Amino acid sequence: MTRLLLADDHPIVLEGLAALLQAEGFDIVARCPNGDAATAAIATHDPDIAVLDIQVPGASGLAILRGIRSRGAARPKVIILTASLDQNQIVEAVELEADGLVLKEQVADRIVECIENVASGVQWIDNDVLKRVIGDLARREARAVATKPLSARETEVARLAARGLRNRDIGQALGLTESTVKMHMGNAFDKLGVSSRAELAAMARDLGLA
Repeated sequence: MTRLLLADDHPIVLEGLAALLQAEGFDIVARCPNGDAATAAIATHDPDIAVLDIQVPGASGLAILRGIRSRGAARPKVIILTASLDQNQIVEAVELEADGLVLKEQVADRIVECIENVASGVQWIDNDVLKRVIGDLARREARAVATKPLSARETEVARLAARGLRNRDIGQALGLTESTVKMHMGNAFDKLGVSSRAELAAMARDLGLA
């Protein structure tokens, strides 16, 4: 019998998921309301699979997955539940080789199939999530290919702008006049093919600048 650990901060979701999976014959070894409790329960109960909400309070589902991967631990396998298609979080989950990824709105229909596949050693990712990830990775690759390299100063200006600093604040941080900052900002916009600070922030994250 596959032994499961569940983590979600919504009691109704947690209990409903536990009831559904118990009815399907799975053994629920722990039900955790936050990530810290889940981390402790993983060490105590050694479940086969941990089913984790991606944004559970405390140590998030991604943080727990990251820790398991950094230790090189074979157990538990990890299934991530997500209520929204946040591209950055989903891409990180895929890059961390989550064993399963399911949209919460599809849990009732797909979680059993996901667990059964994961238990047998097959990675299972919701089709809607997979389409979004593939599209996002393709856009990131296209951006990376299309962008021109920034100078060291343009990189500094872009990094600070992506963190939300105004031109005046960037100038004070780097010892530049505001007009010089505007010049470097314009160059960065042109080279990265963006037209707003929001687009610049997204591009900076894609390129690892932020």
